[in-house]
Amino acid sequence: MKQRPPARPTDPDLDFTLAHYEEILERITATHRTFSFGEAAPMGEALLDVERFVLMRHDVEFSLDAALTLARADHAAGVRSTFFVQIGSDYNLFEADGAGAVAQILDLGHDLGFHYDLGLFERSGDDPVELARRAIGLMEGFFGVEIRAASPHMPMRSGRTLRIPGVVDAYDPLYFERIKYLSDSTQVWREGVVTSLLDRYDQIQLLTHEYHWTEEGLGWDELLLLEAEAKHRRLREHRALPRGVAAAGRTRRGVS
Repeated sequence: MKQRPPARPTDPDLDFTLAHYEEILERITATHRTFSFGEAAPMGEALLDVERFVLMRHDVEFSLDAALTLARADHAAGVRSTFFVQIGSDYNLFEADGAGAVAQILDLGHDLGFHYDLGLFERSGDDPVELARRAIGLMEGFFGVEIRAASPHMPMRSGRTLRIPGVVDAYDPLYFERIKYLSDSTQVWREGVVTSLLDRYDQIQLLTHEYHWTEEGLGWDELLLLEAEAKHRRLREHRALPRGVAAAGRTRRGVS
């Protein structure tokens, strides 16, 4: 007997199903223009001349596969987003599965940003800005893109970010203070789900996280368990691969 899908929460603030995410995109595009950081960064302060817009951003914390799911939803809605990815996270940008997921995200018209752990850089003993520059150069060379924006991991705790030459900071006052910043961090909308605020704010930076949004609308603990199971499955599959199998980067044009 086929099981029914779980009922969606009646409170939209608690609804983290993919169906709700698609509804959010539909509502945003009905009232606001959308930009990725790849599009907004070259505009500088001219971005503020656009009357109503949402700057679309995803910080990818755990899963490139989940990021690809959101990339497909964004693309279907006609939205271009920036996916801020990390070096040294729970995923590997440079192995076959990870590189393949990133390539598909780029093929959908999205761009990459650099997501970094400032504490990790500082503990290395080297200059954090120089480490960031090297990491960005590695990502740009491997994927054949230009990275125009960076975002720190958990900036509200440290209150500090890096000033990387040639790369805009997602928490620069232009993007964080002069326009409204909204986030689904830890599956909590601090002021309510973004769709309840579209009439109040004309200019928004929207941060969503890839692992929050699932078909079933899983909660925090369930998400962590699911990711642990997926990692275990990937490790078992990789152990079964023949030796010599390696990922190869794809050359791509830079972000326009």
